[in-house]
Amino acid sequence: MTTWNFRITLNREPTDAETDALYEAGLDDCAIGGSPDGSVQLRCDREAPNLLDAIASVLTDLRKVEGIWAIGVGQGDGVTLGDAARRHGGRTQASMRQLATGQRGPGGFPAPVIEADNISIYSWAEISEWLRTTMRDDIPPMNRDIVVADAAVKLACRARDSHQEAEVRHIYEIAS
Repeated sequence: MTTWNFRITLNREPTDAETDALYEAGLDDCAIGGSPDGSVQLRCDREAPNLLDAIASVLTDLRKVEGIWAIGVGQGDGVTLGDAARRHGGRTQASMRQLATGQRGPGGFPAPVIEADNISIYSWAEISEWLRTTMRDDIPPMNRDIVVADAAVKLACRARDSHQEAEVRHIYEIAS
């Protein structure tokens, strides 16, 4: 079986008692720590047949502790062109903008997933894949399972916040 490494962002920092409860709930293969943006994360090394199963098993264990829940998985997929340049490490924001507008490169840069008020948000998974395959940039691929898991966790948070869990489950069943 493969050991999968990933991060889950928590809704808040657990108390000492909650930290003990998390470990007792089966999260002894995860470490709690902060991140540069101030969020609290579980850094997990979970054995499972695939990444989605590993993430699902951690989320299942996490639900055993009242008051602590996941609000995200991984780094998050939504990026501005500036964020994409920082994640890439070898391109500037201006370079990314030129690729996105077709001023440089062969064209076909991924379209924004959200555009509002002069802000465009792109999928880092799509951009990194395009840069690796089209531009031959030497950057690691982003596992799309992380993107799917992050979207599912964020949807679950929105459903919980609006008290619409049953309605969201119903929509998912219809859409599947």
